[in-house]
Amino acid sequence: MVRPRFIPIRRNSLFVKLLTGFLIVIVLLISFNALSFAFFKNNIEREIIDNSTLNLSNTVDRYEKQFKIVESAVMKLYFNDRFYSILQKDNMLDYYTAHQIITKEISALVSDDLLLLENMLVLFRDNSIVLDKQGLSGTADFFSKSYSSEPYNALFWKQQFTDSYSLSIFPAAAFNEISFDKHVVSKGDLVPFVIKNQFNSRYIVAALLDADRMFQAFGHGGDDSFFILDASQRMLFHSENDRRAPANDSGSRGGLPDRFTASQTTGYMNIDNYYYMYKKGAHSGLTYVYAIPNVRIASQVAHLNMVLIVILAVSLVLSVIISILLSMKLNSPIQRIVQLVERGGHSDKRPSKIHEFDLISDNIADMIRTNQSFHHDIEMKNDLLKNYGYINQIKNIYQWDGLRKLIEMNKPFYLVAFQLAFTKHFRSLMPDDQEKASYYIKEFIHLHMSGSFHDYVTLQLEKEVILSLIFEEESADAVLDALHQIKGMLGADKEYCSITLAFRPVRRHPEELAAAYEESREMIARRMLNRETQLITDLEPDRRTFWLSVSQEQELLAALQGGHADRATDQIHRFLDYMEKNKANAQQFAEFGKEVVLKVMQTLTSFKLDIGPLFNGHHPSILMEECVTLDEYKLCFQQFINGAMQPVQDRNAEKDPIKDYVLDYLSKRYGEDISLEQLADQLQLSRGYLSAYFHEKTGKKFIDYLNEVRISRAKEILSQTDMRIQEIALQVGYQNVNSFIRMFKRISGFTPGEYRRDALARACAVQAPADMELGRDFK
Repeated sequence: MVRPRFIPIRRNSLFVKLLTGFLIVIVLLISFNALSFAFFKNNIEREIIDNSTLNLSNTVDRYEKQFKIVESAVMKLYFNDRFYSILQKDNMLDYYTAHQIITKEISALVSDDLLLLENMLVLFRDNSIVLDKQGLSGTADFFSKSYSSEPYNALFWKQQFTDSYSLSIFPAAAFNEISFDKHVVSKGDLVPFVIKNQFNSRYIVAALLDADRMFQAFGHGGDDSFFILDASQRMLFHSENDRRAPANDSGSRGGLPDRFTASQTTGYMNIDNYYYMYKKGAHSGLTYVYAIPNVRIASQVAHLNMVLIVILAVSLVLSVIISILLSMKLNSPIQRIVQLVERGGHSDKRPSKIHEFDLISDNIADMIRTNQSFHHDIEMKNDLLKNYGYINQIKNIYQWDGLRKLIEMNKPFYLVAFQLAFTKHFRSLMPDDQEKASYYIKEFIHLHMSGSFHDYVTLQLEKEVILSLIFEEESADAVLDALHQIKGMLGADKEYCSITLAFRPVRRHPEELAAAYEESREMIARRMLNRETQLITDLEPDRRTFWLSVSQEQELLAALQGGHADRATDQIHRFLDYMEKNKANAQQFAEFGKEVVLKVMQTLTSFKLDIGPLFNGHHPSILMEECVTLDEYKLCFQQFINGAMQPVQDRNAEKDPIKDYVLDYLSKRYGEDISLEQLADQLQLSRGYLSAYFHEKTGKKFIDYLNEVRISRAKEILSQTDMRIQEIALQVGYQNVNSFIRMFKRISGFTPGEYRRDALARACAVQAPADMELGRDFK
């Protein structure tokens, strides 16, 4: 039996070098950890204080936010319309209004869990009555039975009418309910939050906040003592675990030593083995305090030291053991390689525990296969890089030289662009088919091009845009023949996708790639409105923009504002017919649709109506992109206008005495000297309230609506009579003819004279063809 011969370990052996290197790394890491532990030990106390300060800041922010919310709710109650009429002129209580406030206002506020209210009280200076969530009660009975508290008896609440303040938060106290059989039911510790109206001292509103629920909701949940002090350092609240005074401090305020003073906005004090972190609320001016015993901080530091020492010791032992094992494991194969070299490359007949020698030949084969796999992967990535490079070149994006050389854009080319427009029928397909549709069409184009050309590239720039670059010296007719074949085959799916092919039969130079692409996009924009697959080979200039004339636009706006869906739809349909007759292309139809959608949205927004349900998950402009025929556009507009006008019709159908009175007054007396103050006096309302109310109900300011009524009447007079402009101005309520002319031009876009001439021309053209009647197009 041949015994294995081991090479003796020398000072310069690999094993010694490896082990020495590992030990050096271990020493460095241990040194770093020891320094880190020392640093953390010195700073842990500061970190604990900072963490407690952060917890306090979070608690303060929550309390302050809660006080703001409650203050806002109480102020909202003060400014409620019912609140002004709760007391009659003889200071007698209006019981119906009081009932409305209790059921609709106070009950709603108290039931809001976010406010953390136990109750909300309304007290009256000249009436011994209290309003709360339960109803009406006598002041004496209420504070002696329903909400009995020694500090907050009926005398205390009466005193609040004479004290001078606008808002005050009082200390938390226990409130109890005492039943007729003397049974006591605790209401918990409540914090009275009182807000007074400086302009009406006949009543005050007090919110009773649940102190314990607030602490549970806003405290950080630890065992730290928590206090709230007011601006005079009076104790407002302290947590249940704070009901102790320090044994070594004879003077205390519910657990706070008398030596504690909050001299700054935020900070902390170390008094008698306690850290007192405090912070003042920016809104309420209250001081919030956390008390943490020094013993806890010291115990945490000692515990951390012990944990760090144990971790350091375990890490050192494990590191040394692992270093020895790794050094031996790495050294053993090297020794076997040395033995193999000493034996001249002949291995012994013993079975080897190392498979590397047996797998060398297999690994060579694996390396060859891996190399082939890498080569194939590189080719695929090169193809992707080429496509990326072509796309950058097309979009005129700067790219690095290596990528520019890879695409080899040094030959003339033909460019063919395919624009896909998916129809509504396409949405009925399975989602998986919808996702793959563009890819299938691109692969079909690529396959068909491969049958006609050899040097070409097919790219998918976007989901709806496919490009083919043909680097052939063939004539343009050969490309056209191939495109006609593609057009015929793609036309079979026109119910699902309308495809536009743009090809200019001219070979382009390499530097013209970006310009050729932009030109193809302009050619695609010339597509006519139909389902057929179209091949566009020339860029015809078309600078027209189709839109309504000024008078037609105002008629459309009037129909929209009046909620007349049929009138608006009819006008839009007639203009669509006009566009088709004048050979408007698909892009011009789409631009017209976007403008109409914008006008409708502006109308709804001016009325402050919710436009969310109108979209039904899709913006109307997106739905119009799926329209490829005139009938589809008409149907889309009809559905959109009907849906958009429904809330306007509902709004106009609402009976509103104030609005109806004002509108009727303006329609009958527009020629008189009318002012907002005059109408407000007639309605016994304030000018500001009537102005805001009118704007809310009509979506327009009072003066703007009056001017529109006057100008509308002036238009009728201009088109039906030959009165002088100055006389018309006086008749519709303008004393200054220049002011009338300026207002007429601002609203209608014409001067009165221009409008009269335009009205006369339209009257003479009543029998003219429909396209002359519908409007004009202008850039």
